[in-house]
Amino acid sequence: MKSQYLILIIIVAVFAVGGLFYYSQSQQGSVPSEVKQALETQQSPESEKGMEGSSMGLGYMMKNGEMMVEENHNFSPMNAPVTLKDGTTVSTSGEVTKPDGSKITLSEGQSMWTDGAFMKEEAMMEEGKSDDSTLLTRYTDYSQNNLAKATSGNSKAVLFFAALKWCPSCQAADRDFKTNFSKVPRDVTILKVDYDTAKEMKQKYAITMQDTFVQVDSSGKEITRWNSGGQGTSALLANLK
Repeated sequence: MKSQYLILIIIVAVFAVGGLFYYSQSQQGSVPSEVKQALETQQSPESEKGMEGSSMGLGYMMKNGEMMVEENHNFSPMNAPVTLKDGTTVSTSGEVTKPDGSKITLSEGQSMWTDGAFMKEEAMMEEGKSDDSTLLTRYTDYSQNNLAKATSGNSKAVLFFAALKWCPSCQAADRDFKTNFSKVPRDVTILKVDYDTAKEMKQKYAITMQDTFVQVDSSGKEITRWNSGGQGTSALLANLK
């Protein structure tokens, strides 16, 4: 009888010890999965990088002569034109058209953001250089409406017949204007005319050569003309009437 009690006590003791061992092991890994995941995420460098990137916007930048989509400091080619939240359109060539019809072509390092805001290039903010708002209103594409604005009051308008895709002197003049437009008199607006496509305008003003500038009055009548030889601003100042 005593041996049976002894065996029973041993069995109970074995179960008790096993139960205590199991309990102690389960408590060592008892951190809830949600808390464990949160701790791992907090410690992960990749998660910190992702959180930082999530606060960045989406932009369209002229980089190394090509339009790129910038997102969280990552760049990819811009393959199609886009329309921004405020109605501004950005083309794959870098031409920006605002809702009011005014246009500008982005230069190296400049970008547009989805809310329609410009990211100003630092060099454009240095002394003696022009900002984007000036270029948008006083160095823009030709239209009848823009001509009317340019010649209102006693202001002056100059047509710039340019083949900016392939003409070296046109491209040089364009860069010069964008860099030195602060030297252009405040009452002067330059209206760019596409030499390759504006056939009627070329016929009207008898244009036979790109990089030709024609100063006109409010009715579009020619006042004077010149070729800049790529010397955009200085040639303008020397020939303007």
